[in-house]
Amino acid sequence: MRNKIMMWISVLLLMTLVGCKNVEEDKKLEESPTFTLPVTFHDGTKGEYVLIGKEGKVGILVGSGNEGEAVATRFIANQPNKSMWHFWGEEDKISGDFKVVGIDKDGKEHPVLLSGNNTVWQYSNVSISPNNGADSHIPSSMMFPTSGLWKLKIYFNDQLFEELVINVEES
Repeated sequence: MRNKIMMWISVLLLMTLVGCKNVEEDKKLEESPTFTLPVTFHDGTKGEYVLIGKEGKVGILVGSGNEGEAVATRFIANQPNKSMWHFWGEEDKISGDFKVVGIDKDGKEHPVLLSGNNTVWQYSNVSISPNNGADSHIPSSMMFPTSGLWKLKIYFNDQLFEELVINVEES
C-alpha cells in the first residue's frame, strides 16, 4: 500500500513539473505595440513620430512622416540601429545610469547598447532632457547579433523601469 501511495505522489509530482514546463514554453513573446506623437516639422507640415513601447511610459522612435502616413523602420541584425528613447515619468525614475539588457529568443542576455564600436551594458549618469513631449529622451545606437524577437529590459540605477519586445530582422 505504501508503494502505491509513493507511486501516485511521484506521478502527480511529475505531471506538475511537466505541466509547468509546458506553460512556460507556451508563454510566447509578442512585439510591443506602436503609438504616435504629433509633430510639426520645420517647414510647418503636420506630421507624426512612430514609437514602439508603452505609451505614456517609454518608446523608441522608429519612424516619422506626414500625419497619417508615418511608417516604422526595422531593426536590423548585425548592424548599428540608431534609436531615440523617449521616457515619461518622475525625474528620479528616468535619470541616472541607463541600462538595457537584450534577451534573445533562446533566453540569453546580451549587452545591446553601442558606445563607439563596442556593445555596453549601460550609459552612465544620464540627465533629464525633455523632447517631443516626453519628460526625457536618450539618443543611442543598438546592435543585435541575431534576428528574431528580442526582449529589452530597461533599467535606471539598477531598478527595472520597463520591458519591451522588438522584432529584429535579417539585413
